[in-house]
Amino acid sequence: MGVVEDLAADLGPDRVRPGGPEDAIGGLVPAAVAEPLSPEAIALVLRRAGADGLAVRVRGGGTKQAWTAPPSRLDVVLSTTALDRLVDHAPGDMTCVAEAGMPLAALAAAISDVTTHRQRLMLDPPGGAAATLGGVLACAASGPRRTRYGTPRDLVLGARYVTGDGLAAKTGGRVVKNVAGYDVAKLLIGSHGSLAVITEVALKLHPLPDAARTAVLRTTDPAAAAAFCDAVRDAPVTPALVEVAWPEGVVMVRVESTADGADAQIAHLRGLADIEVPDETAADALAADLAARAWAGADAVLAVGVRPSRLADLLRLAAAHDAVLVVRAGVCAGELALPDADPERAGRVAAAVRALGGNVQVRRGDGLHAALTVDPDPALAGIEDALRRGLDPHGVLAGAAR
Repeated sequence: MGVVEDLAADLGPDRVRPGGPEDAIGGLVPAAVAEPLSPEAIALVLRRAGADGLAVRVRGGGTKQAWTAPPSRLDVVLSTTALDRLVDHAPGDMTCVAEAGMPLAALAAAISDVTTHRQRLMLDPPGGAAATLGGVLACAASGPRRTRYGTPRDLVLGARYVTGDGLAAKTGGRVVKNVAGYDVAKLLIGSHGSLAVITEVALKLHPLPDAARTAVLRTTDPAAAAAFCDAVRDAPVTPALVEVAWPEGVVMVRVESTADGADAQIAHLRGLADIEVPDETAADALAADLAARAWAGADAVLAVGVRPSRLADLLRLAAAHDAVLVVRAGVCAGELALPDADPERAGRVAAAVRALGGNVQVRRGDGLHAALTVDPDPALAGIEDALRRGLDPHGVLAGAAR
């Protein structure tokens, strides 16, 4: 029998179909697309793949497939979209548990439906409306609110997962104060599905603020923009986000608190520079525009990060290479959109970022992974290989393009 027939025998004929052009990753069309209904069914797929020597790629919403290098082999795409339930919401503990295939937008809506407790999940990654929870965690994707609330690693309390050899396991728990041994979830976040398949996640929630206020500084002077961001960092304010868009020259600072607290923080910001304070409708529109700015076209997008002390240099670099940069100034990490997908241009930009002591990763751009990837530190590579052998001894998840 073929791959589709073998998997259908395990999962049922309605859970497997032949792969098509719409399922291609890096130009490779899988023989089969499997959509298991449970972690146990996922384990069946992975055990079958191990026995038959199949290469598997895990897919959630499919919004971040370009974030990792294309696979050298691809036999099966394992979709997690059928695992889409909110398992538990404990408003009193400010936690929730959801299956990995639940779209982020659906999870946010389910949490906000509980009107007796005004809470939200502080994950705002690129492609958030269509992205699934598991995909966001697997890619360690974060957005503007990481300035205050952190990245997925800061919000995950525990997880359930299936290893490459089909072993179902869990790590962590469902409460904030939890001690449960080695935190494997931290390994899985950012692993791009190369270690295990995340099936369920416990998350920390935050209360909705009473009010939000926004300050906007407009300047085309990189030094002035960086100086303002430094001043914000040292001021008695707690920003939810500090976004810099370049070369447009916009610095956006949003504070979230009580109404009096937000107003007091805006007053401090007025003392730092000649800022605008738009109404919140205009501020929301600007925030949405900045979040989508780097992704607006179809050309290459790089994730870049440098030390905060090099922010002005990063802004100058973006302008010099005709690129559009949107950066979280608090951590000095963001997205840089190039005017095309020319590997030589991308290579020059990557070299310039690394010369600032920074790092670069591909977010969009065919052929750029091979051009921009640098050899890892041998000691780190050894650790990564040992982890993969432990969690995926048969190399089933080779389709994750390690």
